[in-house]
Amino acid sequence: METHPAFPGLDLLTADEAEALRDLFCACADLRHELRSANTQGHRVDQLLGNAERYGEGRSFTGHADALLELGTATVDYLNAVENLAWRHISACVVLATALLERLAHGTPEFPPDDLRQLTAEPTLSDLCAALSMPGAVLLPGSSDGLVRQFDRDREKLLIDVQFLGRASPKGALDWRVTEELEAASFGDMEP
Repeated sequence: METHPAFPGLDLLTADEAEALRDLFCACADLRHELRSANTQGHRVDQLLGNAERYGEGRSFTGHADALLELGTATVDYLNAVENLAWRHISACVVLATALLERLAHGTPEFPPDDLRQLTAEPTLSDLCAALSMPGAVLLPGSSDGLVRQFDRDREKLLIDVQFLGRASPKGALDWRVTEELEAASFGDMEP
């Protein structure tokens, strides 16, 4: 595989590993943009609804506000769907990228296709916690201390959030997938 200037070291991955990582990364990028768009749509509908209610107060005809209420419900449903898709792909990307970094750091053999497929699926919260618990010094050998410290700060923040989700679940455990429990937590305006 030829080296890409923006992604040094990509040539250390197999073609399948690089493709799996690229596929998840592109899905994450697109879903992040779509999540922002869905949030913006929700805010816009809220403003329109507020105006419609103000102008329609005390009037006999409420079709305008009723239509916007229905649009608001549809917007919330869409936002929830995008959040769940984003969660599934971002959490899988974290687990896959961590596994690839660990493989490279330890010089272990490439992942077989079935293992790669498993790594690209939505992980359980315990699998995600395990990936987020890997210290930067292990995953990024030979990297600068500053890079490792920043990596560890970001990783620890995410780990705290994931552990909170596990405690907030109705099952009270980390061995479940977020999208299996759509009612378990409300992500609101969460930005991945």
